[in-house]
Amino acid sequence: MQKIDKITENIYRTTLPYKDIFTTIYAMKTPEGTILFDAGSYDEDTQLYIKPFLDELGITEEELKYVFISHNHTDHAGGLNGFLPVYPNVTVLTRSRKLQEQYPDYKSERTEDGQLILGVFQVVTIPGHTKDCAGLLDTRTKTLVSGDCLQSYGIRGSGTWAANIIYPAEHVEAVEKVRTLDIEQIVTAHDYDPHGFRADGREAVLKNLDACITPLRNMQKLITQFPELDDVALQAKYNYDPELPKVKHQVIGAMRAAMEEKRIGLL
Repeated sequence: MQKIDKITENIYRTTLPYKDIFTTIYAMKTPEGTILFDAGSYDEDTQLYIKPFLDELGITEEELKYVFISHNHTDHAGGLNGFLPVYPNVTVLTRSRKLQEQYPDYKSERTEDGQLILGVFQVVTIPGHTKDCAGLLDTRTKTLVSGDCLQSYGIRGSGTWAANIIYPAEHVEAVEKVRTLDIEQIVTAHDYDPHGFRADGREAVLKNLDACITPLRNMQKLITQFPELDDVALQAKYNYDPELPKVKHQVIGAMRAAMEEKRIGLL
């Protein structure tokens, strides 16, 4: 049987394999119904992982009201194709219009920053990795389920995945917004350096948010110090440190563009 982690009295987590890492789904409960946070990656994930997970928690089809998609990437939304025929009455919550258009035969709603779902889950938009990234804050326990939105230094244990922030200016603004919210715990979609998948307590939360800015700060320093180097050469310099997750040259290019367009200040 797959492992289920109890995060709080109302939030449960399990992991699903994805390439050389894992992705995560969360069941978020209220007396009025349950939200599934993200939908896995593949068509078969519902039968192999999601339905057994919900069944083990005693969550019936009638109790499952929503599936909240943190952003429209394969490892978080790719499983909808297999999920929705099994749970056809669930409403898809997303900030991606493209995702809504992909499933016209099912109910969907576009969420907004600050919106309350089932009276207790506050939508928190956190762009940066994508423009449509968002998490859910359980206002009862001050727990933010951030999905892939807050990436710290990057994904741990993989030579491929790093802090993949392609909208750096928007991400810095979003991280500072999250810093002002009353949050005592963060849980994520993947296992990120240096904190793993969770930050418990206000001090750990603030350290987690600081870590989200560090890769951008390091890139900014390199761009400033070596203006003659192109993005690929700067990527090689950034990736020289074996202790840090690797960054893509496209991310460095996005940071360079934000600096040149003066959309981001000194970090």
